[in-house]
Amino acid sequence: MYNIEIYEDKNGDSPIANYLEELNKKAKNSKEHRLRLKKIAEYIELLKSYGTRAGLPATKHLDGDIWELRPMNDRILFIYWKDNVFVLLHHFIKKTQKTPQREIDRAKRNLKDFLERSE
Repeated sequence: MYNIEIYEDKNGDSPIANYLEELNKKAKNSKEHRLRLKKIAEYIELLKSYGTRAGLPATKHLDGDIWELRPMNDRILFIYWKDNVFVLLHHFIKKTQKTPQREIDRAKRNLKDFLERSE
């Protein structure tokens, strides 16, 4: 069993947590948002249970230490950190076939910030 942490910047802001909170608010009135929130929760549970061994379609290796969690067209980029902890770094909605490099770069910047503040 793995643990999940959600990245927060130095100001305590977390785009992933904000996105999930927004989805939760919209889910009260929207079936689409309810389904999206449910899928994200299911995939996070898969990550907790199986880690990256969950494999496709749930997880996919992208670049270096960066992996993606793939619920529907949502993408949550994450890393395995240490002591059975995964850190969710960045979220975006995928609109193209290939993962945009700028999204991977943003996750890498968040990772660098996370590691600098974790030492």
